[in-house]
Amino acid sequence: MKNIKYLPLLLCAFFLAIYLTPLGTHPLFEPDEGRYAEIPREMAESGDYITPKLNYVKYFEKPALTYWMIAAGYKIFGEGEFPARLPSALAALLGIGAAWGFGTRVFGKRTGILAATVLGTSFLYFAIGTLALTDMLVSAFITVAMAAFYLGASSSDKRWYLIFYSAMALAVLTKGLIGIVLPVGIIFWYAVFTKKWRLLPHALYAPGILLFFVTSVPWFYLVCRENPDFFRFFFIQEHFLRYATRMHSRYEPFWFFLPLVPAGVMPWTGFLPSLFAKGGIIRSPSSRDEKEANMFLIVWFAVILIFFSISSSKLIPYIVPCLPPVAILIARNIDRMMRGGRWIGGAMACSFAVCGLFVSSLFIFALTGNYLSKPVQAALAGTLSFGLLSGSLGALIRWRVRGDLNGAVVAFCAGALIFSLSLQSVYIPLARTRSAYSAAQAAISDKMPDERIAIYGEMLHGVPFYAKERVILVDALGELEYGAREAGEGERAEWFMNGREFLERWGAGEPLALIIDKERSGDLFPDGPGAGKKTIEAEDCVIIFNRRR
Repeated sequence: MKNIKYLPLLLCAFFLAIYLTPLGTHPLFEPDEGRYAEIPREMAESGDYITPKLNYVKYFEKPALTYWMIAAGYKIFGEGEFPARLPSALAALLGIGAAWGFGTRVFGKRTGILAATVLGTSFLYFAIGTLALTDMLVSAFITVAMAAFYLGASSSDKRWYLIFYSAMALAVLTKGLIGIVLPVGIIFWYAVFTKKWRLLPHALYAPGILLFFVTSVPWFYLVCRENPDFFRFFFIQEHFLRYATRMHSRYEPFWFFLPLVPAGVMPWTGFLPSLFAKGGIIRSPSSRDEKEANMFLIVWFAVILIFFSISSSKLIPYIVPCLPPVAILIARNIDRMMRGGRWIGGAMACSFAVCGLFVSSLFIFALTGNYLSKPVQAALAGTLSFGLLSGSLGALIRWRVRGDLNGAVVAFCAGALIFSLSLQSVYIPLARTRSAYSAAQAAISDKMPDERIAIYGEMLHGVPFYAKERVILVDALGELEYGAREAGEGERAEWFMNGREFLERWGAGEPLALIIDKERSGDLFPDGPGAGKKTIEAEDCVIIFNRRR
């Protein structure tokens, strides 16, 4: 990295390529991608961009910014997987840029480049950044907010707070109150640990506060005006009750996220122990400024980790906002090693061991796992292992043979870039088992104009997206319980029913195309769906038409 003049441009081009190319290569995953693709489709279809709806009933679990961005993509590119995932990819790139900017301004150019490389090639960050979810958007906005706050606080240039407040407002519009709770919590605890109480009044920048409210309040006002029950459902149920209770059956133990952090930053996991080694930046900061920056990054990471660990509702993507500060710390520590010409805390040996362990686990899974076919599992294991082995082996050889630590770091970075590129190979085989695409295509390919699609036992969100129409749900309310309850009695009877009500309509000869899991078919039809009914198999589902072959 002796000549880093053009590295930012090269990295930018590389990350644009690897984050954008997989977006349209595979169908939407269930349930989340199907849900977040269908809501903006219905927005664009109805022209109602205030009240989110899923399967044409009210859906208030998330604010509207993600839906607006996806709907805008539909207007530009047409409805499909690429525009549905594009906001996440752009947010991931924004987060990488923010990490680069923070690292460069606080620690120097090389740390900034390394921070972007570490974050952009981290396993969990890449995975969430190429899926149609809300988590990467909120992570990117929090990253921008925290970087802007620190730069404003450390430089006394309050213009940075305009970015801080606007990023918080966008985070609120993406995922609700955590968009302000997490940044404010980080700032508060940073002030507590550093005893810099002046930061609290200093950050109260009137133009920024005004910008926050101008950006975030209008949609909440409009949606509350049109839906009086929104405030209770969104703020009380989906924030406080969801955080404090097990109402969504997403409970995991307190330590659930602890192993996900080292797993999430693969292939950089082996560099984590060196942060706490005797010569590492945490135990041995080189200056007071570096010590304060380290403290800020540690608090940034810890507040988010503890906040979600305490919550009774836990999902893997929640932890993504923890990764940027970890990536910056790793990058700064590697930069120190390169400046000193020596490894700290056995970083190279640890990284080689961790990568070797991960590769071994991949091949054990390929031989023993039954998630996909054995040849597919073996091919995926080989593809993912190539980047890990090429990087770690190249770094080891460069260091042991030539004693070139800088060259070893460059080799490891190249391997990490190859690893992130190889992650794209996982999507297509996984989509075969985790997508409703095949079932939806089988249903609409043979469906008569007067037939409606029904789904039994679960809501497959990709079906209305691919079919471009509303579906009947049988014993499958789930997260649509609130929307179904808010719908009129006639609408509920028409589109939401139990198994007995459905069988009455089936027996009466109503034209229907039923999508049902093969293993559940006997639950609904213990004596069979009727002699001579037309059926089509699609992966794990069977589509039964209420008509003769």
